[in-house]
Amino acid sequence: MKPMLLTIVCVPYFLVTYAQSFWTPAGKDAAAGSYSRRFQQVASAAYHPAGLSCLRTFTAGIYAEQRFLLKEIPFYQAMAAIPAGAGAFGVQLARLGSSAYYRQLVGLAYGMRLGASVGMGLQGSYLTEVTSGYGNRSGLSVTGGLLWHAGERWHTGIRISHFRPGTTVYSAGIGFEASSAFLLSAEIGKVGHETAWLRATASYRIVPPLALQWGFATCAPFQHAGITIHWHMLRIMFAAGFHPQLGITPSTTIIWQRDGAE
Repeated sequence: MKPMLLTIVCVPYFLVTYAQSFWTPAGKDAAAGSYSRRFQQVASAAYHPAGLSCLRTFTAGIYAEQRFLLKEIPFYQAMAAIPAGAGAFGVQLARLGSSAYYRQLVGLAYGMRLGASVGMGLQGSYLTEVTSGYGNRSGLSVTGGLLWHAGERWHTGIRISHFRPGTTVYSAGIGFEASSAFLLSAEIGKVGHETAWLRATASYRIVPPLALQWGFATCAPFQHAGITIHWHMLRIMFAAGFHPQLGITPSTTIIWQRDGAE
């Protein structure tokens, strides 16, 4: 009973105060890799659909987290990108919660290249919310994004996501690829009339099989650190986010993607 009450109290607080959606992972930075070319992968494209313009071969992945270590609010996500024409289609399935209360998302996106230095993408999602004993409700969301690759090292972009009945998320980011092994990125955003937030993440592949990632943010849930193991075509990331009041969110990401597939 106590964990359920904590869930009911804390989850709306998390959503309203930090103005991200249910679908933003709390166990890692969902935007990591979005503002780049060589670090782009299916998980970052699920967050920023313009990233699909960088993916040239089929790739798929899964993500799982135990939000704030509460068994009532696990978060699962499955993603895939399928090349088509000048870009790729993206599909996404996500679920947050337990049998007592959960939310589901089904999303379809397409991202394409506009010349050598610009990419754009659009995703539409169908959302369902189910509360045991109280029925369910559904809605739609639309997310659009634009990326500009100013050169081999500098990348920037914008992202706008609108959730009915009226919440809109605005964000813009920049990435600096110092080398094929190191990416430093930052993103600033705002949700509706809430206070703006800023987060920055560094990704460093210290040796071919091993990479590290760490980041901080002005909004508490998105302090995180992680380690990625590269094994053949698999990328396995173990990470954790930290909230000073609600605690730790451990996460695991598994992506099937060839190196050099971008």
